This record gives sequence, structure tokens and C-alpha cells, in this order.
Amino acid sequence: MRPSHKTLGNLAFAGAMLIAPLLADAQCKSFVKHQCLPDLAPYKFNEQFNGAQLAPGEDAEVNLTFFSGQEYRVMVCAHPILGEVNWKLVDGANKIIFESLADDPKHYFDLKMASTQQLKLQVWVPDQGSSDMVHLGCVAILVGFKE
Repeated sequence: MRPSHKTLGNLAFAGAMLIAPLLADAQCKSFVKHQCLPDLAPYKFNEQFNGAQLAPGEDAEVNLTFFSGQEYRVMVCAHPILGEVNWKLVDGANKIIFESLADDPKHYFDLKMASTQQLKLQVWVPDQGSSDMVHLGCVAILVGFKE
């Protein structure tokens, strides 16, 4: 029994839906490697990739562990199609340690830890008003350390 064109079309669509997130992740990693990592210098990348495809109005957060006595650079790198993004670094009590807003952007923050602790980085893409076209772009959170 031969499959119908409709069945083949459904299978092709299902396959594309399974592959699309993998391709988006690969594109995001490539963007980070070529456009973002050079800005971490002179800090060494900790090799932990934290990235997501975000659209205007969306947000993400990640918990990061920082060790006592170590110097770090925390950086948020967003694809230009998104414009400037907002981000902040907060401690366990939600006290803001650093904040960058789209109207006064700062792409990285350097810090030295007095004690080992976990901090949360929150990033959000400002809503760009009403538009029929939704732009999806890579937003990466990178951490570098001094050796």
C-alpha cells in the first residue's frame, strides 16, 4: 500500500518540527562563537552555553554559581534583530547586583566574589509595539573568569 501525498506531507511537516529547534540552537551557538565570545576577553569562557531564541516581550532566566575569590565577566549578547535587551543580576534575596536597560545598555558586568554564591540572571526583550512580524533572535548569557 502506497502512502498518500497527505501522509507524506504530514510526515515531512512532523520531521521539520522536530529538526527546527536543533537548527535554531546550532545557529545560536554559531552566532555566539563568532559575535559574542571575542568580547569576553581577557576573561576565559567557562564553556557553559546558556542561550535561547527569544521574541519581543519574552524573557528567560538562568541560575549561575560564582566561586569565592574569583573574578568574573558576565555578558549578555543578543542578535541585532532584537535590538537592545534588558537584563539584571540578582542575589538569593532578589537584591539587584547589576542592571542593564535597553535605553542605557551595558553588555557586560565584571565582578569579584567575596564568597561562593548562586546568582540569578534575568533577561527580557522589550516589546516593540504592534507589528505583524515577530522577530526571533538568539540571546546568550556568557560567563568568563580570569585565570
